[in-house]
Amino acid sequence: MTDYSEEQRNELEALESIYPDSFTVLSETPPSFTITVTSEAGENDETVQTTLKFTYSEKYPDDAPLYEIFSQENLTDSDVSDILKLLALQHYFIG
Repeated sequence: MTDYSEEQRNELEALESIYPDSFTVLSETPPSFTITVTSEAGENDETVQTTLKFTYSEKYPDDAPLYEIFSQENLTDSDVSDILKLLALQHYFIG
């Protein structure tokens, strides 16, 4: 039998160690967190940033997490759509 809570806690600890400056826990039950990703754009050297919010389902990692663009800066609607599509594909290929 899978201990989903233990797997989720372990993953949260790992994510926090990988993204110490951009990882924020929002809720313990259900596990919910944000990760902020920042990069420099090629054109105009403007900063591109997005904060992704993830919420684990009760049976995560067997079920995909809920995710959304929590905030964004200098992203087009097309960029946001592409990010959401990429996130959807990740669980499909990994899960």
